[in-house]
Amino acid sequence: RTDRTFTSITKVMAFIHQLLLSNRTTTTREVYYVFVTHFRNQKECDGTILDVAKILNVPRRALGLSASPKGELEGRSVYMEISCLVNGFADDGVEIKVTSKDAKVIVVIEKEGVYNKLSEERIFDDFPCILVTGKGFPDLATRALVNTLHKELDIPVVGICDSNPFGISVLALYYCAGERMGVDGRMKYTVPMMWIGLRPSTVESLEDDLPKDVFQSLTDLDYKRIDSLLDEDNLFLNEERYEEIVKMKESGKKVELEALYWLGSDYMSNWV
Repeated sequence: RTDRTFTSITKVMAFIHQLLLSNRTTTTREVYYVFVTHFRNQKECDGTILDVAKILNVPRRALGLSASPKGELEGRSVYMEISCLVNGFADDGVEIKVTSKDAKVIVVIEKEGVYNKLSEERIFDDFPCILVTGKGFPDLATRALVNTLHKELDIPVVGICDSNPFGISVLALYYCAGERMGVDGRMKYTVPMMWIGLRPSTVESLEDDLPKDVFQSLTDLDYKRIDSLLDEDNLFLNEERYEEIVKMKESGKKVELEALYWLGSDYMSNWV
């Protein structure tokens, strides 16, 4: 494994060296396809790129690399003023100034389908909010966007996700950067997010109102993820969240956000 990691790092470093010499930029997707016979998947390639950035103690963008856009945003009267440098990279990245006349909260949604439903219902017309989704685990750009919105508008951030270990892990990623993130992670792309649901305690209170079919049994992989979430070094944890995750583990059950639609097509928006 060590030999393979070393080989991966040297390949990516050589690619980046040539990229910068030619004064070009590209996406992490291109790096993967250049070495498609070496890397097992995009995730392994992305991990190597993060390793290189950490070794060199620079943010990923200084390597001339960016991820393909992933996140989406929609909501209450959001205006962005973007200042871009013609050459090079600013130490703090691209400057974005955000204004909103009346947004009161940023709602981060784990799942694209739920985000689309709430957007179509125009929940923000009655509830002054900004909706954001990273379509599952968020990329750096989406995390940076949420961080910028939070700081510039000075409004709270709340998160909704499936009542399962991986949904909670998505919100935890917004909340705190992993050690592997290096400089990119330390540039405060994290936000003090409140977890409003779907909590195991909420699922418990709705148990008599939902059909048994929506309750799924936790898998071995789920239990491993729960143990990881309950690790004392997990910065996302506080006493309340710890108790919620323990409640999920003890119940042995998980429920997806979409289960709330059983209670009515508008139940989700009213619940939020």
